[in-house]
Amino acid sequence: MATKRDLIRWFIKEVLWVTPRNVACFIEGQCNDALYRVYSSELSEMLREKDSTLRLKRIKNQDDKYAYTLRAKTLPTFLFNHDVCLRNVIGKFLHDQGMHDVSFAKPADASIQQYCFELDNGHMDQGQLKEKLVSFYTKVNVQAVFIMRHRECPHLEAKRLQKIFKLSEELFPYMPNKVLGTCYTEYLKNGIIQNRKGEVKIKPHRQLNLF
Repeated sequence: MATKRDLIRWFIKEVLWVTPRNVACFIEGQCNDALYRVYSSELSEMLREKDSTLRLKRIKNQDDKYAYTLRAKTLPTFLFNHDVCLRNVIGKFLHDQGMHDVSFAKPADASIQQYCFELDNGHMDQGQLKEKLVSFYTKVNVQAVFIMRHRECPHLEAKRLQKIFKLSEELFPYMPNKVLGTCYTEYLKNGIIQNRKGEVKIKPHRQLNLF
């Protein structure tokens, strides 16, 4: 049976580097101040493993923000906060749906099975969002999952979510499950991902059905 540290190492291997909050989302499905402290301590202890193949290392970016890794050599600076939030989403998804391979191959921010995750920070206008959907998702048999995030005003995430759903209805009128979405803040609380018609349940083990 896998230990908690085995699970943490597996998660780090998949996403390259983590923060304590990322690990809490993966192991516990949530993160609060108490869990943050628990996993900060756990990751710090894993820096001192006697076996060098199991030992974590801590790396910093140019802004002195740090993360834990087994093999990554660098951290992003400009995109660090975006990538931390993306790992929160991945951790929550894997906690709820089970362990699956993670890819950071472009054009998606991350992919797990047929689900291509796009973490939106609110900087793209409607034309840019439409171009992304047309360019990246019209001709491929995948589902785009848009995670709508607003750093300062989480209540504005719902408005962004409706914008992507309106584009989905315009571009994929007969494919309501082609574009899925959720508000970042709410997703970390409840794990619910919707299509434009309402709540849907993500089931990676089943055959892909876009219609």
